[in-house]
Amino acid sequence: MSTDNPEDGGRTDRWQSMVMGAFHLDETLGSKEVPVDGSGTAAHAQHYLETLLEVFPSSVDPLEDFEGYAVRRMLLSLRRALEHQGGH
Repeated sequence: MSTDNPEDGGRTDRWQSMVMGAFHLDETLGSKEVPVDGSGTAAHAQHYLETLLEVFPSSVDPLEDFEGYAVRRMLLSLRRALEHQGGH
């Protein structure tokens, strides 16, 4: 399946979501919204991951969309790492 065909379940849109979200996260972390000591950065990163998990839902089938499945697994692992770091 082509990743550029909008009829493929919006695959192009999800890559754009990843890129735009990454730019937004970088801008947020570089702004004065985040204390100089870096506290609160995990919350911003977790929000970004949660947003992407909506774009890469649990319905992603690894046999039909291995790339999407791989991204979802990575997002889940990163979310779990942030949760452990924060003591959740």
